[in-house]
Amino acid sequence: MKHTMLGTKAETLQYISENGFPVPDVHFFTVHEWNNFKDNVISNISNKYESVTYLAVRSSSRAEDTEVDSMAGAFESILNVNYKINGELSTAIDTVINSFDNNPENQVLIQPMVEDVRMSGVIMTKSLDDGSPYYVINFDDTTGKTDTVTSGNSINKTVYVYNGFKDKDFDSPYLLKVLKVVEELESLYKNLPLDIEFALNNKNEVFILQVRPITTSTNWKNKANKLVSERLPYLEDFVQQLMTRRVDIYGEKTLLGIMPDWNPAEMIGVVPHPLAMSLYRELITRRAWSLAREEMGYKKMPDVELMVSLFGRAYIDVRNSMNSFLPEKLSPEISEKLINAYIQRLENNPHLHDKIEFEVVPTAYDFKFEENLNNRYPNLLNEEEIKEFKNFLVELTQNAIEDTEGNTLNKAIELIELLKTLQEENLNKKLVTPFSISDHVNTLKNQCVKYGTIPFSITARHGFIAESLLRSAIACGAIEEERVKAFKRSVKTISTELSTDFYEVCNENLEKDKFMQKYGHLRPNSYDILSPCYKNRPDLLDGDPQKPGEHEVFQLSDQERKNLNILLRDHGFDRINADDIFKYASKAIKGREYHKFIFTKHLSAIIEYITEWGELIGFSKKDLAMLTLDDVQSVLFEPITKDLKVFFKRRIKKAKKSYSVANSFKLNYLIRSRRDVYIAPMQRSAPNFIGNKRVEGKIVFLNPFIKEIPDLEGKIICIEGADPGYDWIFSRKIGGLITKFGGANSHMAIRCAEYDLPAAIGCGEQPFNKLIKAGKVLLNCQGKRLEPLTI
Repeated sequence: MKHTMLGTKAETLQYISENGFPVPDVHFFTVHEWNNFKDNVISNISNKYESVTYLAVRSSSRAEDTEVDSMAGAFESILNVNYKINGELSTAIDTVINSFDNNPENQVLIQPMVEDVRMSGVIMTKSLDDGSPYYVINFDDTTGKTDTVTSGNSINKTVYVYNGFKDKDFDSPYLLKVLKVVEELESLYKNLPLDIEFALNNKNEVFILQVRPITTSTNWKNKANKLVSERLPYLEDFVQQLMTRRVDIYGEKTLLGIMPDWNPAEMIGVVPHPLAMSLYRELITRRAWSLAREEMGYKKMPDVELMVSLFGRAYIDVRNSMNSFLPEKLSPEISEKLINAYIQRLENNPHLHDKIEFEVVPTAYDFKFEENLNNRYPNLLNEEEIKEFKNFLVELTQNAIEDTEGNTLNKAIELIELLKTLQEENLNKKLVTPFSISDHVNTLKNQCVKYGTIPFSITARHGFIAESLLRSAIACGAIEEERVKAFKRSVKTISTELSTDFYEVCNENLEKDKFMQKYGHLRPNSYDILSPCYKNRPDLLDGDPQKPGEHEVFQLSDQERKNLNILLRDHGFDRINADDIFKYASKAIKGREYHKFIFTKHLSAIIEYITEWGELIGFSKKDLAMLTLDDVQSVLFEPITKDLKVFFKRRIKKAKKSYSVANSFKLNYLIRSRRDVYIAPMQRSAPNFIGNKRVEGKIVFLNPFIKEIPDLEGKIICIEGADPGYDWIFSRKIGGLITKFGGANSHMAIRCAEYDLPAAIGCGEQPFNKLIKAGKVLLNCQGKRLEPLTI
């Protein structure tokens, strides 16, 4: 029998109802019948639904819900029609029919409204973009309405559930109940991917409101199902092993997140190219991250990695991160208690996954330390334990701020200047063989870690300490928030220099060659070979840039100085004063931006040398993106018995397959247990709003691989990560900035504060994607609102 799925919406619902599925009572008629026998149609409806008050009058056009085109939302449907009110039913039917084309065989579907709705939504039985084996559930369990998901008027919850789920993996009995009905529907329509609307009432009764084929299935890669399914058991096993106890690491379990600590989602992307991930690993997350913290007085870490790869998706091992923020001399008993409590707080509050250092883990001492500790972790530590923890953090923080010869911030500044000196003789060597290039890349990598990313990591940590102190001073009333913003605007960074020079070169007051000599290495997505750097973007210097404003001069008032000094004395800071804090914060903010600017010059050189290495062998940048740094350096370790191109071509082919599969996995921002391998709720991020302005405007989405730069003036710019390679946008008179990933202390947050530019940093995947589709947005920083506006 031919699937009735290929008929109309009404015919399909009638068919599945006759096969025993829960569907609100179906009645339908054609436009021809309505036009010629209107009174008879109304009478039939009245007789059928005599005991019902509210009806749904829905479209059932011949043009919608076909295998090639769903036409979702193209025609009207009217809900909550009280047909007992004279004329209301006829008006609703006319409205639906007027939205149709002229086919008299189009149908109008009548059903009783589902009442007392607990949950409603849409389930795709396969992932819409690639057909990977996941139920994709968009649902609303808040409003009690049945059309919030399909109307697109709100941001609803999204959950990905692996097609081979186990009942025990579910937290929600309601979703499980709905999926059991969906599984039965799949058995009725064998091998046909379905798009299903549903509602669940307060009696836990499931109702199917619509079933149609997924029209994008012809674009899917047939192997996505098989390749994902084959790997999931190995992924579960790997996650389970990471969750167990580890030697010299405190905490009973771990969590895995894409945005904590070094935030790979922001820096290299959720599914980075293999070369980008390997560079990030070698330069930062393998060892540099922990060595930097160890030097500052934090826990000496065993040789563990901060980042792990889940079949190509980058995650931070949160337990390792949290351990690295413990003071070195803190007792094991207190350390164990703290790590377990931190993990529990984040597990219970997953929306904090991009705010760990401000909302979960006290990484230094600030003026709200004891209050926050007691509020977040009541009765965790006794008085003596709190005193010990506090004293170690006070000492660590005071050592960070005190301007001495051995101060780690000062030493980091010296090292980065050494790297700058090395760049003069190491970044422009002419090399002509793959072996010599690999050899030099190895040298540059080691220099970059020793003199670049380790000191940068130290400086970045000082930036966090300064930010934490300033925030807590505001919270204590010692200084106004606007005054701290004024201070930040007064700090002249390398990014400020970039904006000034950009303006000058566009106005022909500075030579382009000199500009590119200084800034040409910068690129959005700093680690990705496919992202062109400034010197390879010929239209970068086009347009009419915004003239940078004059930098403010900031001085503490006598009252502010007095307030802060009292705070410092009350909290045991006996070697620093109020002026020291602002001098320190200025040095840390400048240092962090400058150090990033300098070490990325080494990074960019590594990428350019790898490009030359590939050209000698015969590979494009797209090919090279699929190799790793280890691949490039493998020629230094042992002879390769095959032709180089043949040898690496095989690796590239295998890597491309793995990369494709990585994109098909659906995993949560925060993985809390092995169950999250199979069920992935998409956690929402609370954006970090910068400033207090309100703007509306059209959106321009910039991806790092864009070839031509569009007109940005007055537009609200959307970028995925808060990456310094996008600094040029501040010279284009933009109206605002929104990023998918990024924290309150990220590069772009600082830059927007400096420019007093309204911004929402780190709004999360689902809101970000919805904003881009809308094309226009309301960005209200004062009211903490970010809303898509359809144009």
